[in-house]
This record gives sequence, structure tokens and C-alpha cells, in this order.
Amino acid sequence: MKELTIKTEKVLGAYQVLNTAKYTKLDDGDKIKVWKIARAMKPIATKFDEDSKDAAEKMKPEGFDEKLHDAQEYERVTKDAIADASNLKMGAAEYNAFINTLKSYNKLVTDAVKDFADKEVSVSFEPLSEDAFGKLMASNDWTMEQTVEIGMLIVE
Repeated sequence: MKELTIKTEKVLGAYQVLNTAKYTKLDDGDKIKVWKIARAMKPIATKFDEDSKDAAEKMKPEGFDEKLHDAQEYERVTKDAIADASNLKMGAAEYNAFINTLKSYNKLVTDAVKDFADKEVSVSFEPLSEDAFGKLMASNDWTMEQTVEIGMLIVE
């Protein structure tokens, strides 16, 4: 059994990768191990994800969703040189002001959940062998960053 004490945000990242991983080239016993590793991480990842969504919802500025929609429409129309921009609800000045509001909002949400993201948590599971991890990598199209992060956590 492997006992890890790591930051919540690391568990979330690993869970997101493992939860969508393909197991096709793994032996049956290793498929079960990977599934159990993901299940050990799931409660921590789910709780953090729910808390993040809750913080994002509660801290939205008034009228945020409507302004976001208008900003997205502004971006879509201004990218297309032949589109008619006369019917837009948001002009360039309002768009730029909204982008500043969006940056402030994102920082507020990040600051709100930072303590939870940085919190050390414990996770226990049966680790994979190097050989099994090689088969897991061969089953997936992971980036080098994903491979290194997952490998450091789940390999014995």
C-alpha cells in the first residue's frame, strides 16, 4: 500500500487524468489497480471541484452571466471581418471593462479556494509497477507533463 500526503490540487489533477484514462493495454489486475487509485482520489477531487464551483457562483458580480454572453458575442462578431457589429450590446470600451472585471473575479475565486487547493491530504492505494505504468501510458495520449505528474504519484 502506498500512502501519499499531497496537496489537494495535485489530487484533483491526477484524478482528472486517471478518470478519463483508457486501460486497453493493461493486464486485468492492473486495470483494477488504476480504477481503485482513481476511486481513492475521487472524494477529494469531487469535494474541491464542488467547493470551487460554489465559490465561483457565490462571488459572481451582478449581471455577470449576461455580460459574459455579450462579451462572447462581441468576440465572435469582431473576429469575423464581414459580420455586422452594429447590433452588439457591448462595444469595445464595455468589452475591455468587462475583461478587467473578469480578471478580478477569477482572482477572487482563486484566492477564495487557495487554502483548500494547498491543503495537504492523504491518499492510500496499491501502486502500479513501472511495467504497468508503461502500458497505461501506451493506452493514452498524455502530454509529458501529465505523464510525469501521474507517474510520480502512482508508480511504486
